[in-house]
Amino acid sequence: MGIFNFFKKDKPESIVDFTVNDLKKGYILDYFLKTWEVKNVYVYDWGNNSFSREYFLDSGDESLYLYVEEDDDLICSIWNKIDVLDILPNLIEIITSTDEAPNSINYNNTTFVKISSSLGHCMEEGDEEGYDELVNWTYQNSDNKELISIDRVGEEEFEVAHGNYVKEFEFSNILPR
Repeated sequence: MGIFNFFKKDKPESIVDFTVNDLKKGYILDYFLKTWEVKNVYVYDWGNNSFSREYFLDSGDESLYLYVEEDDDLICSIWNKIDVLDILPNLIEIITSTDEAPNSINYNNTTFVKISSSLGHCMEEGDEEGYDELVNWTYQNSDNKELISIDRVGEEEFEVAHGNYVKEFEFSNILPR
């Protein structure tokens, strides 16, 4: 034992490197040359022990959603809400009359093809009582980089978002507030 080791105290280990899996409401992180704060955390239960998380991020002048799911690897995507009318003027009528979304849609002169349809539950983290049942349809463009998500909550509440895949390493300096 060296002379300097005598003065060291056993300290509990603390986390130094947080990842996107560690994010909670109030955490701060850097992404795309901006600092963002996690304003809300949403948990999705897709059944068969499949869960994902969505983080509402705010930078002060911009907001977006970070969606994280664990398949064999961590899959991250960034989303911005868009108007349902930007996809198809009668999209809501089509879905409510058939209970199904079209197999392909167009957005910004790009064709997106449906890659999944999922039934699940969503709740804000910490609100164990309040959850929403939803149906989600996810679409992907031909180069597999851009995504469109259509969520149907209840009979006639719809949310549409445009997204892109991102890598986990694009998020840095993750710290609790």
